[in-house]
Amino acid sequence: MDLRQHPPRRWSDTAAGLIWLPRLIDKVRAFQAGTLGTYAYPSALDQSFMRHLRLTPAQIESLVRDMTSDEAIGAALRQSMPLSDEDIRTRCAAFQKKYWWAFAVLDRDDGYTHGLGYPLPQFLQRPLWRWYQRWSAQKAHATSI
Repeated sequence: MDLRQHPPRRWSDTAAGLIWLPRLIDKVRAFQAGTLGTYAYPSALDQSFMRHLRLTPAQIESLVRDMTSDEAIGAALRQSMPLSDEDIRTRCAAFQKKYWWAFAVLDRDDGYTHGLGYPLPQFLQRPLWRWYQRWSAQKAHATSI
């Protein structure tokens, strides 16, 4: 997966009944291949998704490294979650409701919908994005498996 060439899948795509998971898988594959481009992994939204479903970056990174199929990764994650199907649906809905505005911005920035992206002047976007990537990486410690 080369996110320097095209965006990850849309936040609303699902795997094993989990929104965000295909996008997360794309970002993890790119992270592991060194082709993340301007995307952050694990971003604040990635971390929130994992917290909502009681997952860790280490779990996901290991599964993505060892499995090629999204459905196999999703099935393995679902087995490891101490949550019922109803709990998972409720948590995915809460995640979607909590970050609706961020998803609208992502859709615009990734080209899935048209309109303005970040409501910031162009000259501020790059330094703020670099700061966010550093902050997010320090906070997550994603590669400690």
